[in-house]
Amino acid sequence: MFVVCFTAAIWVFRDEITLTFTPGQYVKAENRSQLKPSELYQKARLSVKNIPNDGIGGLYSIDYREKGKSAILSYRDGPEGDFHDLYLNPYNGEILYHRINTDSVIEFNDFLRAGHRFFWLPRPFGSYFVGSSCIFFLITLITGLIWWYPKKWNKSTRDKSFKIKWTAKSKRLNIDLHNVLGFYTLIFTIILTVTGIVFTFRWFDDGYYWLLSGGKPKMEYPNKGISDTTIVSSQFVRADDELYIRYGKNDNLRISYPKESKDVYKVYLNPTSGHNDLTEWYSFDQNSLKIVGGNTNMNQYSLGQKIYRANFDIHVGTIGGLTTKIIASIASLVGASLPITGFIIWYNRKWGKKKAKKTCNRNSS
Repeated sequence: MFVVCFTAAIWVFRDEITLTFTPGQYVKAENRSQLKPSELYQKARLSVKNIPNDGIGGLYSIDYREKGKSAILSYRDGPEGDFHDLYLNPYNGEILYHRINTDSVIEFNDFLRAGHRFFWLPRPFGSYFVGSSCIFFLITLITGLIWWYPKKWNKSTRDKSFKIKWTAKSKRLNIDLHNVLGFYTLIFTIILTVTGIVFTFRWFDDGYYWLLSGGKPKMEYPNKGISDTTIVSSQFVRADDELYIRYGKNDNLRISYPKESKDVYKVYLNPTSGHNDLTEWYSFDQNSLKIVGGNTNMNQYSLGQKIYRANFDIHVGTIGGLTTKIIASIASLVGASLPITGFIIWYNRKWGKKKAKKTCNRNSS
C-alpha cells in the first residue's frame, strides 16, 4: 500500500509533469484565427515525410488546446502501428516537438501508473494483487477509526486525537502522526480506495453502482454509432475542417479520425485527462456529418449515476481541478505513511516493551 499510495501522490500530477518537462507545450497567443485541421496537416507534411495520408486510417486525432498552448497532431505509422505526436504552433503550423512513439516523460508517468495499478506485475495478477491489498487497506481504515475513537472525551483525549505533539518523544510522535493525520485525511483516503477497487473487481463495481443508484439497472456506455458505408462521397471537401468550423469556438477541442469505412469522426469538447465519461462528445457519419452517437446529455442520469460516471475523475483527483488534485495527493501521501507508522506502533507494542524490560533488568543487575 505504501507503493500504491506513494506512486498515486505523484501520478496525480501527470498533466503538470507533461506540461513542465515535455518540449513544445506553449506558444504565444495571437489575436487571429488558428489554422484549420487540413492546414495544420499540410504544414506538418512539408517537414515530416513519414506522416501517413490523411484519409481513412491515416491521422488519429488533432487537439486544439486553450490559448497559449500548442496543438497536437497524432498519427500512426501503420494500421496497428505506434502512435506519434506532433506539437504544432496552431497559428502558423511550425513544428515545436516531434514525439516519436514515446519519450522519457511518458515512460516516467507509465512507470508510476504501472506501480500504482499493478505493482509492476503482469496483468491480471497485478490488478488482483493491488485490488485485494486495497480491500484489506479499506478494512484497516475503518477499524482504525474505531481504534482512534476515545472511550471518554476530555481535553487530554481531544489533544491526542486532533493535535500532533511535535515535541514528544519518537514513539508518541509516531502515534500522533498515525492517528491525527490519518483522521484528517480519512474520508479522502476511503474515497480514493473505494473508487480504485472498482477497477479490479466486477462484483465490487456492481455493488458500488447498486448503492449509488438505488438499485437501478446498470447504465450502458454511450454508443458511438457507425457510418453509412453505402454513401460513397462526402458532402464536404474536408470533413475535419467542417467540424472545426462548427465547434472550434471551444477553448479545448479534440477531433478523432475514423480508422475504417464504417468508423466515425468524434469531437470531444473540453476533454480532461483523456477520459470520456464526463466529457461531452459527439460522433459523426464520415460523409454526411450527421450525429450518430455520443455522450451528449448528462441530465438523464440521477445524482448517484453521475457520481458513478465520475468515478475515474474522482479517483485521480481531476474532478475539481488543481484543488482536488492537491487534496488527492496529500491524502495519498498520508495513506502511504499509515502502513509505516502503523507497523512501528505494532512493533513497539509487541517488541518495544520486551526490549525496555531487558534493559531495566540489566541496569538493575
